Amino acid sequence: MMHFSGRTWRPHYEADSCIIELTAGCVYGKCNFCSLYENESFRMVSLEQFEEDLQEIKDYQPHARRLFLTGANPFALSYEQLKPYVLTVRDYLIKCQSIAMFASIRDIQNKEVW
Repeated sequence: MMHFSGRTWRPHYEADSCIIELTAGCVYGKCNFCSLYENESFRMVSLEQFEEDLQEIKDYQPHARRLFLTGANPFALSYEQLKPYVLTVRDYLIKCQSIAMFASIRDIQNKEVW
């Protein structure tokens, strides 16, 4: 059974995407307008748990083309932290063309173009 902790939310335009938890909680947690991740500390799920969930997606939707990573801001993770998770997606979902997630402008500006 898929692993999800706390509250899970995705935008309506991702309704056709498979959803998988990469992080829980919010790294920022100070927005006055948002109570979605209140009292839930930010953490990354283990690669083992992530792979178990990918296997379940593969079992039920082997031709999935879109994947949405949950958590308030998975893009807060560094490139080195994200890399093994994103590369593992291809091992399970060979037709996946798009991986989406929430991001803050603060975290986008800290990434470098290679």
